[in-house]
Amino acid sequence: MRIVKRSLLAKSLFWTLAVMLLSLSAGVSYAQTGEELFSKKCVSCHTIGGGDVVGPDLLGITEKRDREWLIRIIVDPDSFLDDPIRQENIAKYGVKMPDLGLSEEEAVKIIEFLSQFAAQPSEATPEETPEIQLGDPEIGRALFIGELRFTNGGPPCVACHSVRSAGINGGTLAKDLSDLYARLGDRGVYGALKSLQFPVMKDIYAGKELTDEEVAHLAALFKEASETNRAKSDIYPLSGIVVFLVAIGIATVYFRRVG
Repeated sequence: MRIVKRSLLAKSLFWTLAVMLLSLSAGVSYAQTGEELFSKKCVSCHTIGGGDVVGPDLLGITEKRDREWLIRIIVDPDSFLDDPIRQENIAKYGVKMPDLGLSEEEAVKIIEFLSQFAAQPSEATPEETPEIQLGDPEIGRALFIGELRFTNGGPPCVACHSVRSAGINGGTLAKDLSDLYARLGDRGVYGALKSLQFPVMKDIYAGKELTDEEVAHLAALFKEASETNRAKSDIYPLSGIVVFLVAIGIATVYFRRVG
């Protein structure tokens, strides 16, 4: 009976450790939404409203290009090198769209994410988007949580958003912004905050646009929060592995003693 109990305990411990390891792996690699895929695969070359960088600004891209063309350029960009739009972009930016190894399903998710960002009528071209100068993160925090009012009367960000890496726990209507700066960078943050093309925000801030100074202060807050968030993210996989190895060590010692 005692041997059977030991055997059952050993199996239970083994599967517990296996599940822990799988959970750690999933936590590191999981990225399935369109926004996550865009952040992982596209943001190094493209912005949404932040102007051209390595590649074109993608604000309003789903209005300019048809869905099948977008799927094809994302999934298999080398399949139509003679496409005139492709050739024009290569001539303009000096690089060609790389094959990112994305599936059609992933491409559709990215396109659905981009479809939220409609182009705004404007005389300014993406190339004329000014470079953002970061402001004071403390002023950004005060604006975010409503201690300071926005000049044009917009509501504080904390009503819908959190920045948990900066210790700000706000509303749950919209996503946490701890990694916003890491995903979009200076120009991307500027474009996102100046255009406010997210479906809910577009209506709430109609006629209440943020000033350049307010954008600069908020961007500084998001940069500081992203750096804190990245530091925590770097620690997580390592700490998880350490816990797993410690658990293995404890199990080994235990079974040697009872064996």
